[in-house]
Amino acid sequence: MIRGASGRGKSGLALEMMARGAVLVADDRVIVERRGAHLWLSCPAPLRGMIEARGIGLLRTTPGHPVRLCAVLDLDNVETARMPQRREIVLHGQRIPLLHHAGTPTFPAALVQYLRSGRRNSPLITDQQARTQRVVLVTGPSGAGRSTAINALEDFGYEAIDNIPLRLIPRLLEGGALARPVALGVDIRNRDFSVQRLIDLYRDFGQDPRLDAQLLYLDCTPEVLARRYSETRRRHPLAPDESYTSGIAREIALLEVARGVADILVDTSELSPHDLRTRMENLFADATGQQLAVSVQSFSYKRGLPQGLDWVFDCRFLDNPHWDPDLRGLTGLDAAVQAHVRRDARFAPFVDQLCALALFVLPACKEEGKAHLAFGLGCTGGQHRSVTVAETLARSLAEQDWQVSCRHRELERRGLAAVASQPGDVGGRQG
Repeated sequence: MIRGASGRGKSGLALEMMARGAVLVADDRVIVERRGAHLWLSCPAPLRGMIEARGIGLLRTTPGHPVRLCAVLDLDNVETARMPQRREIVLHGQRIPLLHHAGTPTFPAALVQYLRSGRRNSPLITDQQARTQRVVLVTGPSGAGRSTAINALEDFGYEAIDNIPLRLIPRLLEGGALARPVALGVDIRNRDFSVQRLIDLYRDFGQDPRLDAQLLYLDCTPEVLARRYSETRRRHPLAPDESYTSGIAREIALLEVARGVADILVDTSELSPHDLRTRMENLFADATGQQLAVSVQSFSYKRGLPQGLDWVFDCRFLDNPHWDPDLRGLTGLDAAVQAHVRRDARFAPFVDQLCALALFVLPACKEEGKAHLAFGLGCTGGQHRSVTVAETLARSLAEQDWQVSCRHRELERRGLAAVASQPGDVGGRQG
């Protein structure tokens, strides 16, 4: 990041660096945000791909993606030493290397080489040798969903390895960046596992300029873990001859330190495997360069909002088919229910504006590098109105060539209840 007073030559220096292979993230204004243990830089949307050149005006260039901050260059101070001592600046609680301007003709080239040399990690350089390897370490108590998360990451394009011995991980990452990001599952079942060794390994990764490492901790309440163990009837690895509740308590206590240093904490207590997969997609699918995925979900407000939604819309103002005895047992997937909901004079303008909003937001989210966007449509029972609107929205977005998935939480619940012969799972005032 280059800083200095107006007229110091920040944009000019950036242009010199771009001519030598650097990629522009932002000119004039930059967004600094903390993600886990690192600071990241991005550009305000109106300024993406633009830089000012004195005597010419605004120039357009290929917009760069958000990058990790590796150093700060201060143009207000001149470097006089040939071999300067290391300086640092504290930003948002992070210690960042601080450079002063040398003012020599070769300084722009020296900066580019400084970044390429690996003094600190920088994705600013397009050189293949400067690519960083993304690594996600996945851990958490047994039964919290690590295997589900690892499988999801593999589906998203990660090279996924579960239960890999910790001593083999550094060897796996030797020799430069791999073709794909890597997800590694580690827990107490690993032969050489120890919490301190895991933390030391993660911190070593943080000091390696070639690696962009994150520690993902999948959390879960003891009560839910106990229920999951009782359903599978498996023994806990820390209590093979005792009650699984004893093993759960020991493991949670053992992993507490790792939980505290994790970059990302996901509580799976109330997440189904499908919900956990969606959360993984939202967090990590961007690293594989996949297309922005859109999910549309209907739900009942009586059962609470599904987790992981970005936008939520209330459909309860629409005419409710529940009060028509002929429609009460049907769903928003049935033509008769859809026709009933569509006859409400407010339906068409509501859906038109909803689709227009989605089509306005989606390109901006894709441009910002977001991998997943989730829309939620709710009504009283999650059976009629929200299902109809969700289906209409999903169809409209798919017609515009967006990658869309559509699910209906309460209909899925009712289907499971019917199989289990448990009447009353969907009852009361429906919508």
